[in-house]
Amino acid sequence: MRHFHEPNNPAIHGAITGDSGNNTSYIKTSWRRCQDKHKISPQHNIKLCTLTEKEIQEKREPLDKLLSDSQVIIERVRRIAKQSGYSVLISNAEGVTVKAFTDSDHALELQSKGLRLGTLWQEAMVGTNGLGTCLEEKRPITVDASEHYGTNLHCFSCSAAPLIGADGAILGALDMSTFANGNRMGQALALNFVAETADEIEALIFRKAYNRQYIVSLARSMHATTALIAFNENGTIVAATTPALLQLNCRNRYELVGKSFQDAFEINPDELASSSPLKHQFQFNGHMYQYHIALHTAQPQPKQPFLHKLSPAKPSCPPSKSNYQRLLDAAGEDPALLQQAQRCIRIIDRGLSVLLQGETGTGKEVWARALHDISDRKDKPFIAVNCAAIPESLIESELFGYGAGTFTGGLKSGKVGKIEASNGGTLFLDEIGDMPAELQARLLRVLAESEIVPLGEVKPIPVDINVICASHRDLEHYVSQGDFREDLYYRISVFKVSLPSLRNRQDKRHLIYKILDCLKLEDSQNICLSAQAEEVLINYQWPGNIRQLKNVLQYAVCMCDGTKIQIDDLPEEVFKPFVTSNAPTTTLNTSTCHGADPNVTEKQQLIATLEQNRWIVTRAAKALGVSRSTLHRKIKMYGLLLDAPEQ
Repeated sequence: MRHFHEPNNPAIHGAITGDSGNNTSYIKTSWRRCQDKHKISPQHNIKLCTLTEKEIQEKREPLDKLLSDSQVIIERVRRIAKQSGYSVLISNAEGVTVKAFTDSDHALELQSKGLRLGTLWQEAMVGTNGLGTCLEEKRPITVDASEHYGTNLHCFSCSAAPLIGADGAILGALDMSTFANGNRMGQALALNFVAETADEIEALIFRKAYNRQYIVSLARSMHATTALIAFNENGTIVAATTPALLQLNCRNRYELVGKSFQDAFEINPDELASSSPLKHQFQFNGHMYQYHIALHTAQPQPKQPFLHKLSPAKPSCPPSKSNYQRLLDAAGEDPALLQQAQRCIRIIDRGLSVLLQGETGTGKEVWARALHDISDRKDKPFIAVNCAAIPESLIESELFGYGAGTFTGGLKSGKVGKIEASNGGTLFLDEIGDMPAELQARLLRVLAESEIVPLGEVKPIPVDINVICASHRDLEHYVSQGDFREDLYYRISVFKVSLPSLRNRQDKRHLIYKILDCLKLEDSQNICLSAQAEEVLINYQWPGNIRQLKNVLQYAVCMCDGTKIQIDDLPEEVFKPFVTSNAPTTTLNTSTCHGADPNVTEKQQLIATLEQNRWIVTRAAKALGVSRSTLHRKIKMYGLLLDAPEQ
């Protein structure tokens, strides 16, 4: 029997009903994390860390736009909290309180016990608590009294909900806290209130971010709703708010994003052109739903029906090969790469960010250029930036540019940065894993706001760019280690493309001859490989991938006396067995938690590794398993430049 599926949000349901069963589950999970993962001793006072004013300002800056846009909503929360005896804390994604309102009668006492501006509530440092555990669980929660891990926090009752950006990344959390008094209904109301407020802020951010797209709302009644879905002129769904995903029981964002709006909701967009919500029944993922669907858009109503403006998301027949030849050429004849190319073709010009991942030399820039060349932006600039090749002191001015007179020795007229230079086209950020943390925050803001502010300037410059990122590093691991922003990672990796190493490709022979054809000299005859030389190249493991293959073949063409490359014409490197580095890989000790002072150990470790690698930063970074930019920051932090030998 078919039925209408009701929204399923366990945390909010528990808050409304006063059922703490779900609380017990996530509290137990958090306590296990504190003991097993974070290694925090239970049943003891936890020392709270408070940042300096400068540090607080740096942490708050990425949230300034959110705080400004949602000021009316936040003031309403502040007013209600004051009347109810609560304090309001707003944290960033790291759990640092960047905004605090303690206006109630208990304000001074709550502040003295830690509910204040600049306090760090990260679960890994403080244990189970409202803000930190909310960010870990990524959902609204309440932590009451002895559910807190630290005994000195047992006096609090805290309800928090994550603040979610337009792309689904968690930006921070909203928390309402007071002294614990055993009032379960009060906790339920507080949790419901912060959850609804967080949804309201997310909807506000969403509308601003997708104000150039078409936005529809889903509601069970005629009342306003925060369940919003955005689709573009091609009829492809590009984003959805968390309440919309919950109402449709989506396990993740991409059960909806990327689909045709018409296919997903069984309705032609023409039917939504009227000003009043349309009551509509449809089936999605095996469940029946009935909602009032309304169109909300800041764009002027089109003179023609939507149907003429929106093309189907799925073509009736496969695209012709000639339209996408550049991308198919990059894929060669490898089945896995051809499948990746077909996936890429489906998302071209649909507003999805692309992350290319693969070893150095696998052709990430070739793929990025191919994606640009088959897009609607093909006649606009393609600007490539290698984040690992630019010194950390220069990369900010390279990306953002600078105004006239900003630097001594700089260009008098100022300089246009790479981001502005790629306006209208594509910006390719290679090795983005090496981008310094401060610039990651600025880049995230550019992607969210579509504008930049050059160094030394105050007026923002609007930019329209398609950003393609690439890295040979495991960015998910970098995120878990805190070396790469989680919110930026989810912003740039909506669509991932994995490029296999050359040794794992099934079309090595085809690729060898394809590159060989490109290397033929104008006055030469057709050059081929002897059977023995071909066998050597096929069986070699190619640690440098396609880049190394091109170099080897170029060398062989130069050494060849006739029209056939022999074994003697190949460089010595291809006869060496392929082995991974035998040098021991050191893991950099970045622990700053409990126990002995880690700084002494880490500094000694850095010096030893740098000396072993003759102070060559690239080698030392590889031995330590960190990026060059991370190692440079550590060297600067410990003043090791003074210890460096004369070059």
